[in-house]
Amino acid sequence: MLELSLSLLLVLIGCALLYIGGDMLVSASTFIANRVGMSPIAIGATVVAIGTSAPEFSVSLDAALANHAGISVGNVVGSNVCNIILVLGLCGLFQPLRASAEIYKVDFPILILVSALFAWMVGDELISRTEGIFLTLGLVLYVVWNLRRAAGDDQASEFLTEEVKEAIGEGNQPWAKPLIRAVGGVLCLGFGAKFLVDGSLQTLAPFNLSEAAIGVTVVALGTSVPEIGTSIIAAQKGHGDLAVGNAIGSSVFNILGVLGATAIVTPLTATDVGLMDGAILIATSCVGLVLIARPAGIGRLQGVILVGTYSLYLISALL
Repeated sequence: MLELSLSLLLVLIGCALLYIGGDMLVSASTFIANRVGMSPIAIGATVVAIGTSAPEFSVSLDAALANHAGISVGNVVGSNVCNIILVLGLCGLFQPLRASAEIYKVDFPILILVSALFAWMVGDELISRTEGIFLTLGLVLYVVWNLRRAAGDDQASEFLTEEVKEAIGEGNQPWAKPLIRAVGGVLCLGFGAKFLVDGSLQTLAPFNLSEAAIGVTVVALGTSVPEIGTSIIAAQKGHGDLAVGNAIGSSVFNILGVLGATAIVTPLTATDVGLMDGAILIATSCVGLVLIARPAGIGRLQGVILVGTYSLYLISALL
């Protein structure tokens, strides 16, 4: 019991450090980007967007370097399912979630395409360094496209400007504070990733689960906290496009950026993750597309169904 309690404590500390570290890194990076002349739109579409995926990247990289590639890839799969099913479901519970036609005509098809690419890549049970480079180049194109789109979107400009102002804090503060926050953020992410991975492995060891199962459940939930918070805040402020767009964008970042960058550092074996997981990602994206395309969007009933579906997904992954 003592070992189990310590393992659970390690998981909780890891989640807390990931949240704090991601927040510190985004805040510091946003301040620095603002000081060097980047516009709020550019900062929001790049620095903030990439920063919210920092927990997933730190965990996946730590797991891969520790020879736990199953957790690394499973974390991305579980985070993406969480982003679409749980995040949109929770948003619908708080307030009816509606989005513009562009979301289901452009954004969701992009996510489906990227999910299909993931399914193809794990077909040979390996994400190679070459495939990692290909994914990372895809991320660069995606970021550039988002920059151009955000520049012409008044709603996005308003929300991103608010995020940037909140992250910057006092504009006249010296450079030392944000630099210290940046270093502290990186350290928190590093320790948080190690604690979450080690704690999850120790906690779930008696259940003889595969590394992928651990990755798609406990680890994925722990790294998805920033996306959950950001989307719910956007939905409550009436920014449906941004709430849904954040969930979709984070999922695209996870596949193109997190997997891509991690595979460049060390190729990822995906023996515990296969075509079925890719099919789940595609199906999840299709469900999100159909629901958000409804005239009424995602309401409380759909929110309850989505949250319930995610609960069943977690249970099935642990069995």
